[in-house]
Amino acid sequence: MTPAMVPWLSIRRAIREAQEALRRAGVGEARVVPTKSLSFGIVTSTSAFEEAREKGLDAMTHAEAVAVRTREHVGGLIADVRAAHPGYVNFFPDWRRFSESVVKGVLEDVGSFLYEGLDDGEVVVEHTSVNPNKALHVGHARNVCIGDTIFRLMSKAGRKVLVINYVDDSGAQMAELLLGFMELGFDLNPPEGTRFDEYCGDTVYVEVNRRAKVDRDIEAKRRRVTRELEDRGSRAFRLSREIALRVLRDQLRTCYRLGARYDMLVRESDVVASGLWEEAFNMLKASGAVYAADRGSKAGCWVADLSDHPVLSKEGDEVLVKSDGSTTYVARDIAFALWKLGKSKTELKFSLWEVRDGRTTYISSDDGIPARPESPKIVITVVDSRQRRPQEVVRHAISKLGVDAHRYVHYSYEPVLLSKRSAEALGAKAERGAIKMSGREGIYFKVEEVLNKLVEVATRETAARRPEWSAGKVRDVAEEIAVGAFRYGMLKVDSDKQIVFDIEDSLRLEGDTGPYLQYTVVRAKKILMKAEETGLEPSPAPVEGLTDEEMRLVREVSIVPLTIEDAVGTLRIRSLVTQARTLATLFNEFYENCPVIGGGPNANFRLGLVAAYVRVQGELMEMLGVPVLDEL
Repeated sequence: MTPAMVPWLSIRRAIREAQEALRRAGVGEARVVPTKSLSFGIVTSTSAFEEAREKGLDAMTHAEAVAVRTREHVGGLIADVRAAHPGYVNFFPDWRRFSESVVKGVLEDVGSFLYEGLDDGEVVVEHTSVNPNKALHVGHARNVCIGDTIFRLMSKAGRKVLVINYVDDSGAQMAELLLGFMELGFDLNPPEGTRFDEYCGDTVYVEVNRRAKVDRDIEAKRRRVTRELEDRGSRAFRLSREIALRVLRDQLRTCYRLGARYDMLVRESDVVASGLWEEAFNMLKASGAVYAADRGSKAGCWVADLSDHPVLSKEGDEVLVKSDGSTTYVARDIAFALWKLGKSKTELKFSLWEVRDGRTTYISSDDGIPARPESPKIVITVVDSRQRRPQEVVRHAISKLGVDAHRYVHYSYEPVLLSKRSAEALGAKAERGAIKMSGREGIYFKVEEVLNKLVEVATRETAARRPEWSAGKVRDVAEEIAVGAFRYGMLKVDSDKQIVFDIEDSLRLEGDTGPYLQYTVVRAKKILMKAEETGLEPSPAPVEGLTDEEMRLVREVSIVPLTIEDAVGTLRIRSLVTQARTLATLFNEFYENCPVIGGGPNANFRLGLVAAYVRVQGELMEMLGVPVLDEL
């Protein structure tokens, strides 16, 4: 069904009606957008102001004239047109028709109401991609929550989404972990009650790095083990494969707890062995995108030519193959980018990893089934801002191979810092406020410990509020509250801003938090349950005039499709958080001022509006990964 065939596209329909009225009034291609306040109507246009400026006319006088002409051509959802300083033309709705359009649209088909008209197509999202040598800390969790929210958004919008977790099991950090088991005598079995990923990261990895500061031989041994990792027949490779799988299983337990899911787990060691880089390297050489350096510090290396890039050229060319023949991670990223884009003839092999909640996950292997993406419209790689240059090198390199670089998106985000208070709680010095987390130093909060502390807080509060509940039910609800609080905290800050994580602040369950959304939906569901008991039926149409609270809530529900459409196109997922929070706030204002049961002539409509809120807010919360609860 096309957007034009859907009668209830709410504010989109109001926008189209306003545009048509302006066109018939002689304005032409007018830009119409939702207003920020209902005192200015439901939608507004600056076209008259812009036209007046171009013609040297008084903007307000011209806008008034346009409003008078436009008023003759409105109908449907639009009831009136007025000019406003300094030259806006504002459109006011017929609230009865507009409200009925919105509520009816949601109640009849919330999917069509929110997602109709969005483009389809395949999307590849790569996220998480944590080295398999440690447990996930809160910095990694920002990546997981962003990547999984993008997957949820795109899936609900009708895209076919392939989710990839790139497992870097062949780098220096893996070699450092192996040293602990191969050279320093650490047992492969962690102490009783300790997860393997935590044991590797908190004990083995930290101790190897501590000893490296006083033992110069450690660095030489690390380089040796790194070279051995490239030999798939070596003891180092076999051991790394075993350790990486054990760590990965524990890491994924945390990711699953956060609500994430994956289609492919791609091990870097398999990418290296597949011949993917050799294919990409030949393509780069044939295109002239790389050259063999014969002088200076890069002599003997193969280097990406960045001389024609407006920014990267100022920072120097990028080494892809070192003088000893080993590849850099940027080189491997270029090859993997081509594979994700469906531009490589090399097919990685995959074997079944697991089937979880109806979703099948595969892992790269030596003897699995060949597979690769077909030709996705867009590939989104979620990686923090410290990788901005390497990711731009990837985009530049693939563009030299004839690939539209706009199809490869680096979703950049700023890292998570520790507050002074939290850093000092871990034994770190924080003289200048927030500090960076450090896996080598063991200065970080693990996701599991933060979630467990959130569960403790939520359990106490839920048990006190619901003494009649069983301990198991309290624990289950507390877990969902904890996940909602954690994910919301990771998503509510713009991706281009750092998160300063404070363990005490993270445990708050009131205010600008995920539990606030959960609470408002439970509040709304209670109204629906009580109405069912009394026999009150929902209706999309109001009988009498609307209160300010009703109008504001209707209007906010109506613009959610626009928010989703914008998020799909721009990937500004924080807008979804803002939308959900605003919707919850307006619902609570409605709840306090507009009784439903016994609410007079508009009681049925108010019940319909409550039901519409539950459905729309539920969709937003599912996108954000904030669990929707029935009781609290």
